[in-house]
Formats: sequence, C-alpha cells, structure tokens
Amino acid sequence: MKLYHFPSPNPQKVTFALQELGLDCEIVPVDLAKGEQRQPDFLALNPFGRVPVLTDGDLTITESHAILAYLGDKAGRLWPSSAAGRADALKWLFFLSQHITPPAGEIVFNRIAAKLLGIPSDEAAIARGEKALPAVIGIIEGQLAGNKWITGSQFSLVDCAYCPTLNIVEKAGFSFADFPKVAAYLNACRARPAWKETPKLPGL
Repeated sequence: MKLYHFPSPNPQKVTFALQELGLDCEIVPVDLAKGEQRQPDFLALNPFGRVPVLTDGDLTITESHAILAYLGDKAGRLWPSSAAGRADALKWLFFLSQHITPPAGEIVFNRIAAKLLGIPSDEAAIARGEKALPAVIGIIEGQLAGNKWITGSQFSLVDCAYCPTLNIVEKAGFSFADFPKVAAYLNACRARPAWKETPKLPGL
C-alpha cells in the first residue's frame, strides 16, 4: 500500500489509523505548499487534487473516511463486523464530515492556514464557525456521556477520524471548556502511542 500524504488533519486520520492497526504502508509525501497536489501525476490519482490518497495494488481510494472504512475491513480490527455496527460507525463519520468539519474549517483556515499562506483572515468566517460549532460539539458531548469513545466502550477507527479535527480546532483557539467530556476524550486520543507517532505540522 501507498499513502499520498501531507501532515494536515485529513491525512492524519489515515496515518493515525495505520499506526493503530500496525499496517505496513509506504508514505509518499505530497507538499501542498509547493502545489504538488496540482501536478498531473497526482491529479491522475485524484482529480480533485486533495490528500490523502491510498493505493493498494490496482485499487485507488480517495476521501479519508472511505480509506478508514477500507482499512478497517482489510485489517478486521477497530471496525465493526456487523452491518448495524458499520452503519453506526459510518453515521458518526458522516456527522463529522457534514456538521463538524465545515464550521471547524472556517476557524482553522482563517486562524492557522491564512497565516501560513500569508493572506488576510476572514473574521466573518471565524465568527460563523464559532457560532455554529458549539451546537454540534454538544451532540458529541452527549454521545460521550455514556461512552468512552465515539461508538462505545472500545476505541475504533471513528476515533482516528475525530481526533485530528478536534485537535486542530482546539489549536486554532476554539475552547472545549464548556464540553468537559469532549476535552477529556480528546486528551485520551492524544495520549495514545499511535497518535504520538502520527506526523504533525509544526506546533499542531
């Protein structure tokens, strides 16, 4: 297997999972700052020009959550074996993509990425993100009221998806003070040896 990778949150979901699963995978760096994701050879793998991309033989998979599901099925670990369990896991991955990532992205892009790119931040976008995010983080707070991890008592690949997003939005200045269970959950994710081995951007 090969993973085309830059140490931003979506690729981190996959590298975190690979560490947890103990799977061998060649890491192929893609330097987003140099625009390597827009080169023809990369666009042949993913016409959308985004990382991560996983190749396994003749199979090419884009989208971090699809890659997680594939790795879980391939390894037979940290991923539900029943149809109902997989549906529940996918529900929480879709929730992350649809409801958490968009407002989190507005905060992160304008407080972190804009500085790295040397462009002005959009304060209105930050305000939108700060306004929208508490309601959806509150859903996760409620889910964690009766569960140690997102889908239950056992760590899963779903947690590999949530950790990088929650980590970077906290680094961008969003406070989890009103969400103590989410804060404790994030710290538990970051305490795992596999997360410590996951490549990260400086300071993140």
